[in-house]
Amino acid sequence: MLCLTRKTHYALIALTHLASAPKGSSSARQIAATHRLPLPLLMNLLKQLTQQELVRSVRGPRGGYTLALPPDKIRLTDVVRAVEGPIHVTQCVPDKAVNPEDDDADTCVRMTNCPIRASLEIVHNRVIEYLDTITLAHVISGQARECPAREPIEERHGVIS
Repeated sequence: MLCLTRKTHYALIALTHLASAPKGSSSARQIAATHRLPLPLLMNLLKQLTQQELVRSVRGPRGGYTLALPPDKIRLTDVVRAVEGPIHVTQCVPDKAVNPEDDDADTCVRMTNCPIRASLEIVHNRVIEYLDTITLAHVISGQARECPAREPIEERHGVIS
């Protein structure tokens, strides 16, 4: 099940800090102190974000971290995958963006005859498509995109109040 854990929250806080920092870098210690985050966990998250090329590590006496990309190029899915791994809305549908060959066939014994797998795959794909539309710039501005409007379920099924 998709759950944005505190690791994702802390990573987003660190990224928003770096995005709003004046030219130059911020140390892990500065970020942790400013936002009251546990330094060891933050350092691990920054390492993961660096490995995924979302953050750049700067060495030296004025070293620290900077964003490797502009905020409008860092997607929420990039951050989640960097710190949490593959995104699973449901256990039986793999995150094809991480491993296109993965079919998770041994996750569920009902996989070959599952009556709901196709529907769950659609839900999984829609959630990831939506998360792909949200960038760090949206998070910073408080303007995370709303899901596209859908007609109320009552109207689709002809239920009249």
